[in-house]
Amino acid sequence: MKTKYIFFSGKGGVGKTSMASTTGVYYADQGKKTLIVTTDPAANLSDVFEQEIGHQVTKITGIDGLFAMEIDPDKATAEYKEKSLAPLRDLFDEEMIGIADEQLSGPCTEEMASFDKFIDFMDKDEFDIIIFDTAPTGHTIRLLELPVDWSKHIEESSKGSGQTCMVQWPSFKTARKSMMRRWQN
Repeated sequence: MKTKYIFFSGKGGVGKTSMASTTGVYYADQGKKTLIVTTDPAANLSDVFEQEIGHQVTKITGIDGLFAMEIDPDKATAEYKEKSLAPLRDLFDEEMIGIADEQLSGPCTEEMASFDKFIDFMDKDEFDIIIFDTAPTGHTIRLLELPVDWSKHIEESSKGSGQTCMVQWPSFKTARKSMMRRWQN
């Protein structure tokens, strides 16, 4: 069975988390293995389900087949930086690694890391239903626009018009294609 994706988005305070949680319980009750992922930095799924959830996929107590995760931007950034730096450690000395680490210390990296974590769920087929409880509209639009913005910025930078933030370009291109393919279906 192909994974079904459901997005709850809108301005703050309109009930996105309540609707995402209710929908998650509904599908889990129907026997569907369901994951609720919040991209909201002010996540409150832990409050809704009255248990610790955090930055890892967590089984919801008392509801068979329901799991949740609250993407933590700081932890996502640390994971992304390590994933980016790990292959370089065998190739370069500590000074070069330090320079690469410094390049990955800007706000651009947090955006890339959050997008990378978001995309991780688009490539997995372990859940029947994945529900995205998104951050308020402005934050969500920015997250969804990142692939296009980065592509334009990288293209301009390659023409000599400036620098770009560091990106795992091969995985970024693959993730972008995967996301576009899934959304078109």
